Amino acid sequence: MKKKQPMKERKNRQPFFKTIFDLRFSILDIVNHRISNIEYLIIFVFILLLPTQLGKHFFFSLSYLSGVRIDYLAPTIYLTDIIAFLILFLNVKILWNLLKNKFFLIFIFLISLNILFSQVKPIAFYQTLKIIEILGLFFVFKEKILSLKMILFAFALGASFEVILSIMQFASKHSIQGIFYFFGERYFTLSLPDIAKTSLFGVEILRPYGTFSHPNSMGGFYLLIYFFVLTGNKFTNVYLKSLILFLSSILIFLSFSKIAIITYLFLNIIYLIKNKLRLNCSLCFFSRILVLIILALFFISAKGDILSFDKRVTLFQNALTIIWQNPLFGVGMGDYLFAQHQIAIKYPYFFLQPVHNIILLFLSEAGIILFGFVFYNLYKIYKDYKSYSFYYCFAAVLVTGMFDHYWLTLQQNLLLFPVIFGLLYRHKSTA
Repeated sequence: MKKKQPMKERKNRQPFFKTIFDLRFSILDIVNHRISNIEYLIIFVFILLLPTQLGKHFFFSLSYLSGVRIDYLAPTIYLTDIIAFLILFLNVKILWNLLKNKFFLIFIFLISLNILFSQVKPIAFYQTLKIIEILGLFFVFKEKILSLKMILFAFALGASFEVILSIMQFASKHSIQGIFYFFGERYFTLSLPDIAKTSLFGVEILRPYGTFSHPNSMGGFYLLIYFFVLTGNKFTNVYLKSLILFLSSILIFLSFSKIAIITYLFLNIIYLIKNKLRLNCSLCFFSRILVLIILALFFISAKGDILSFDKRVTLFQNALTIIWQNPLFGVGMGDYLFAQHQIAIKYPYFFLQPVHNIILLFLSEAGIILFGFVFYNLYKIYKDYKSYSFYYCFAAVLVTGMFDHYWLTLQQNLLLFPVIFGLLYRHKSTA
């Protein structure tokens, strides 16, 4: 028979175990108070995996144009979609209220008309399901009471992973593969023709992708997280907040996305000017601005594709042509590339991309009626926000969206959007 341990010995062990469970950034600390069941753990994993893009693409005959396989036209089930579905399933009560919402019912009617008049109905239907997924997530994050420390910790872990992977890609000039493949890293090397690259002081370098489809997408993703965390007054954990701002800044600069870096610089200067009174040191204030300007100019000076501007102008003109030809109901959600493929291009090689402007892209796919309805309701929501944090995040999306399309086309950016703005709406009176 085993002897019972003396009470004194057991008491001496308690501080050790208490220390283990009280680690500052332990999982138990993440899930304390509110995070006490499987639902909140799923939400934590969802936010943690937002930067990833592990998924299964389904390539059908309609996923090919001129014999070239187009990822944009391949219905895809991502791991983050599965987790999002679980979140929506566990919040049926919240979604039931959404079904009673007059805006949502009118939206469903109008988008059904969009599918009816679309050029390729299966793609339009799939894209409509993605939109409903995003709306559902927005309402869930708008209504749920979540631990802000959990959100920060998930963002910090994800950003740390992306920084390590991006630096490895930058140094080796190719993808790392191995285990990173299961997080969605695509195979690429500096020698591939369609890979994002740039030249700095005459040296050709690879723009790191992390686990994103393109460096621009990564830059925009962390630009939004940066200003969400920077301007959120509810984030009281200074260490986690500073870590996320630091890691996000690294990823924004490493992306070599000129528009993301310029937006980062512009909004940071505005933020510093608005908060100048909080700084007792004028030298510190001007030093911060000077450092930001020098860093931004260094990365912006890198030279990328010399035809980039010409291509964007061509896409802009094509979008206006498509809108003119399909004004009322558009070409169908997700069907933009089918319509653009019917327009002759001047390049000697295959070039097919969505227009690099989210306003024109959405207008060409949705048509004037649906676009006007969505724009009017977004304006009402915009007026309802009482948070200057919202204005910074909104500006980050709008400015980058004027020069790229990833907020409407790429998985990570699409899912980050409802999370950030749902949380902002939740804390709109205090953020």
